[in-house]
Amino acid sequence: DQVRSFDKAEIIATLKRRMDNGGTVVINQDIYLRDPIGSKYADVVFPAATWGEEDFVRANGERRLRLYQKFYDAPGDAKPDWWIISQLGKRLGFDGFDWKDSNQVCEESARFSRGNRKAYFMIKVAAHKEGKTLHQKLRELGTTGIQGPTFYNYDTGELMGSVRLHDTQKTAEQIAAEGRTKGANMINKKGTHFNSQTGKVNIQKHPWSLFSDYWEWMKPRGEELWHTNGRINEIWQSGFDDVERRAYISQRWPENFTEIHPEDAASRGIESGDRVLLYSERVPAFRQTIKGVHSSDFNFSDLLKNGWIELGKAAVTAVAIVTPHVKKGTLYSYFINEKQPSNALQGRVPDQISGNYNYKMGVARIKKIGESEYKNEFRTMSFAPRNIV
Repeated sequence: DQVRSFDKAEIIATLKRRMDNGGTVVINQDIYLRDPIGSKYADVVFPAATWGEEDFVRANGERRLRLYQKFYDAPGDAKPDWWIISQLGKRLGFDGFDWKDSNQVCEESARFSRGNRKAYFMIKVAAHKEGKTLHQKLRELGTTGIQGPTFYNYDTGELMGSVRLHDTQKTAEQIAAEGRTKGANMINKKGTHFNSQTGKVNIQKHPWSLFSDYWEWMKPRGEELWHTNGRINEIWQSGFDDVERRAYISQRWPENFTEIHPEDAASRGIESGDRVLLYSERVPAFRQTIKGVHSSDFNFSDLLKNGWIELGKAAVTAVAIVTPHVKKGTLYSYFINEKQPSNALQGRVPDQISGNYNYKMGVARIKKIGESEYKNEFRTMSFAPRNIV
């Protein structure tokens, strides 16, 4: 049941037939066509509006709720996400998708936030008491917004936020006196306690012994240096598609790089702009996830001895940047360059407490294999110092 025609009626008939036969129709909505999800996998692509093209509410890391107001019309036929979902829901025959604007979506979702750390239901209560919508009330709060969870004093009409959670000094009497217990207000345990059996903070000291034998085995030997990696300021988070659609990023970072301390570089005959090879024959990988059945399962040396650690090899090329802002004995590279992924050099062994893989710790040898075109042509990659202090 693959689409083989540009005729709209035939396309619709084909997709209906596929669904009737138990198949899947893939729908993608995005602010521009993305490869591969939109260009290769999706059967239908809906052009979507993005922030600034529709009013919407969001919260940041400190639980601060704010209204992000529309200031620009969406291009062409692009529509907000809520409108696209609304049309899909109604055309599929479902009830409850007849929203008129983004405020109605926000007000409907507000009740599902009750009791959580970003609860905003009481903003709706306060707004309706004043004859306003939730969006209108948030608009009055400006860029400061209000920190969740929110509460409403039915006696004074005051809308209150929560500056901090886990306030163990606040008593039940104080909470009641502030009017946070009346009506639709909902108190979450996290407001005054921590999410533990006792309500007290549970601070665990990481046993160094669970880490030390891995560190001892991993530490550089001979000509090896520590190798770690991370982000580049110009590239957002995981990269998304910044590199693809922003030419200046490709110009600024045309290839992966590795930063090396001047003393380490001098002893190896490496200068900024040289093309280097980073390689390692000691890349440990845990064959499974955390075991934790026997006490020996928590020690890297025992896991290695018992055959749970596989040792691999890896090599990546990069452009050297000689800089004093990395510590002597340490190399630093960009972690998710698609062509030369430096994560290949990193150990794949999880931390026994958090369960997170320690991709920041690895070792590598480094040697010059030539000069890059960027060494003497200063139109792309820059070797100017990036350290502030």
